[in-house]
Amino acid sequence: MALNNRLRLSWLKVLTTRGLVTDEMLSYDYRGSGTEDEPYQVTFMENDPRDPMQFPAWLRWVMCFAAGHVTFSVAFISSAYASGVRGICQDLEASPELVTLGLSLFLAGFVLGPFVWAPTSELFGRQLILIISMTVHVILNIALCFTQGLTSLLILRFFSGAFGAAPLTNSGGMIADTFPSKERGLAITIYALVPLFAPSLGPITGEYVANILGWRWLMCVMALLSASALLVSLLILPETYAPVLLHQRAQKMSEMTGLVYISAMGTGDERHVSFIKTLATTLSRPFLLASHEVIIPAVALYQAIVFGTLYLTLAAFPIVYTDLRGWPQEKSGLSFIGVLLGMSLSVAYQLWEYDRYARAVTKSGSEAPLPEVRLLGCCIGGVSIVIGLFWFAWTVTPAIHWAVNTAAGIPFGFGIILVTISSTNYLIDSYTIFAASALTLCICAKAACGAVFPLFVRSLFANLGVFWTICIPAFLSLLCVPLPFIFYRYGPEIRARSKYASKAGSTLQRESQSASERTWLLWEDDTIT
Repeated sequence: MALNNRLRLSWLKVLTTRGLVTDEMLSYDYRGSGTEDEPYQVTFMENDPRDPMQFPAWLRWVMCFAAGHVTFSVAFISSAYASGVRGICQDLEASPELVTLGLSLFLAGFVLGPFVWAPTSELFGRQLILIISMTVHVILNIALCFTQGLTSLLILRFFSGAFGAAPLTNSGGMIADTFPSKERGLAITIYALVPLFAPSLGPITGEYVANILGWRWLMCVMALLSASALLVSLLILPETYAPVLLHQRAQKMSEMTGLVYISAMGTGDERHVSFIKTLATTLSRPFLLASHEVIIPAVALYQAIVFGTLYLTLAAFPIVYTDLRGWPQEKSGLSFIGVLLGMSLSVAYQLWEYDRYARAVTKSGSEAPLPEVRLLGCCIGGVSIVIGLFWFAWTVTPAIHWAVNTAAGIPFGFGIILVTISSTNYLIDSYTIFAASALTLCICAKAACGAVFPLFVRSLFANLGVFWTICIPAFLSLLCVPLPFIFYRYGPEIRARSKYASKAGSTLQRESQSASERTWLLWEDDTIT
């Protein structure tokens, strides 16, 4: 497979050689004179076969879906485990509360993972870190198939989540590396939709596997899915991080010619920053943003409540339909069909939203309308989540037909997608060069709530009853509903007074630059504190 009409490279070379150098690259007219005082500054060329922004459109979309599949596998594994809780309790003679820790510990690994994989990917590239972490993730999932004790199972689940968290940061970064701003919104939407379906598909599939074949076969299914994600990563996802690609190219060209080449994205002391300093900078930046900004912690809190509620339902739905309605265990996963249908309907809305945003771009006369344009979906989705949760709570009694209760999942699932994607796009547009740090905070907040919420389901059911247990996240979601409306109305004023958002605002207006310059903005996010 060739990538370009002028410079033809085999796909194997693209996948395996980051410091690839061709005759055309050597003869290109770089800025500089090749000396220590004035080194050649290596940039991507016109029709450069290793510039991800210049990959053919069909290839970039294949990579988008591949990245979505990798993230889907991890999200599916996080939720499908809930279907095996009863079987694990019986075989390992453990309480449901302790076994449910396996669900929470996996998500606790999601909290740790982004703080590790994000800084290391800045040093070694997205591809290498993704492959190493996913390889360990697969090995841990295979070990889960044969574990004989609860302690080892819980430890394996935690580290499986920690190593599986790499796609949460790296796969999204690959999307940002390969799509220009005018296409990035749709790409992020499609990429995000794929893994967001996983928490609903996990229990539906898992219930049948766990109850017909046993929980160990469920672990085998999860191990096979993670292995398929690793295979996709190896075959479809090359290195896309421009600073690493250009740095490797510059090093190779220096070795070949004896002249001095450096990456145009690392012409200063950045090339000599130690791993420890980079790690410390990356670890501190999300907390720095959280302490100085209003928008970031507010959006992170909202996403955390939504995500925690989603994982609470993963533990609550099977209890409601097996204990209250008397469904057989293998059919309880069907209670998620309403949520899945609502998520499916959100796809139609996202297509309309993409067209609406395109019209806003045309109307504004640039590729950077106000970030608040992204918030319409969050406004609609927030109301939809509240409706779905109260609907479910008020119809949970067995006296009401199960279909009426299951249908409550439609507005709930619809709203989850809208809130997540709309608020994520809002953060990216508002903080551009600081977006990675802002999203890291959201990822960790979501994982923390997703880990904690399911732990209290059974005790809350026993003490408060099903109705009030479901009403708690419903009221929390209701309290968050005004947030996107407030930012829609007052967002420009808030950002104008914000140190980081105002600094990032000028960057948003420059996103119509060339592919290499756009990638520079992404790299800049990893170096500014």
